[in-house]
Amino acid sequence: MSPRFSSLLAASVALGGWARADFIPTVSGTPQVLGNVTDPTINRDSCVSVRFGDRTFWTCRDSQPYDSNTGAPILPVYSSSASWTDFNSSGQPNIQTGIQSAQGNQDGLLCYGENNQTPFFPIISSECSDNSAGACSDGTRWAIWPDSPPLVTEADINTGAVGAYTWIHQAHLTSSLVPLNPDPPTTLYLILYTPTSSASGASSSALPTVSIVNDNFWTADQFPYGVYGGVVSNGSAYLYGQNVAGAVGLAKVPAGSIQDQTAYQYYVNGAWTSTAPGVNDTGINIENASAGGQGTYYFSSVWNLFVWIGQASGSIGADFYITTAPAPEGPWAQPTKFYSGESNGLAYSLQAHPGLLKDSSENAIYLSWTTSNSMGYYTTLVYVEWE
Repeated sequence: MSPRFSSLLAASVALGGWARADFIPTVSGTPQVLGNVTDPTINRDSCVSVRFGDRTFWTCRDSQPYDSNTGAPILPVYSSSASWTDFNSSGQPNIQTGIQSAQGNQDGLLCYGENNQTPFFPIISSECSDNSAGACSDGTRWAIWPDSPPLVTEADINTGAVGAYTWIHQAHLTSSLVPLNPDPPTTLYLILYTPTSSASGASSSALPTVSIVNDNFWTADQFPYGVYGGVVSNGSAYLYGQNVAGAVGLAKVPAGSIQDQTAYQYYVNGAWTSTAPGVNDTGINIENASAGGQGTYYFSSVWNLFVWIGQASGSIGADFYITTAPAPEGPWAQPTKFYSGESNGLAYSLQAHPGLLKDSSENAIYLSWTTSNSMGYYTTLVYVEWE
């Protein structure tokens, strides 16, 4: 990484307080539905978020512009997009009422950003990159979709510059979204952000830059660490992966050495090893490290615990599960359902958003999930407080 970064982000893990292997929190009161994460000009699917300085940075899957007359999404489809949202003067997400959009007035969190109808995460040439959705002439497509938030590994406390990484499966799908390569290779992307000032004339809507570090960082026969999520703690990045069989594996690497595979260690058979396992090797799965579906890993300073929040494997509802552990490798508590949100019969891409919290002492979490109808995708945002 660039030497201009002077401060490595690291969660301080001091075991104590709530740091126990069987802790599951209790919801306090009734969770607040805040509205939708809304972009007036772009229809966005399955968004994840991370805090970049004094704003929140979002990356999303398939995105389309809205038709200003009908309110319906129109072509082109681009396989990923990105946006910003703001905080209010109290340090909370800037929830607004009556956001003007092509689909009418909405309440929620306003997204903005200069996407220019191109994928935020570049599509490599072998993935039908001549099409912004990765669609191929044979009817298949390469779905270059982020499953977890960018992992911030470095930040400059003086300038606000940020460096982060995203790992994305090279998923090749049939026209009916059936995977042609169930355990695909993984591309590693680097995201760099430098805040601009009004004096520079640069737009506040400008997005961070993104580049491909390695388009085959994890090969098809290796475990896809980082795709399923990650946490930076005490100078190390802990990266979770999941294979098509549902096993959840863990790797760790110094946060400043993400691009150097020789610096990685892997948790196999209850111990750390420098030998990378195969994608179907035994001894990889970490029991209870998730409920099996998509979700978010983070560290809670309130509980001194690592946390996963997300969807159960096979679930189609907005049913949120949580599990916690005193260390990234566990032992993890039995995943427990703590909240069910409203949906139109299908909810997916369940996420937690710790970066939306005011500070690390706030005993709460923001949640989101995606639903869709003929007019597009909707990302509902909810605030949950813990006992």
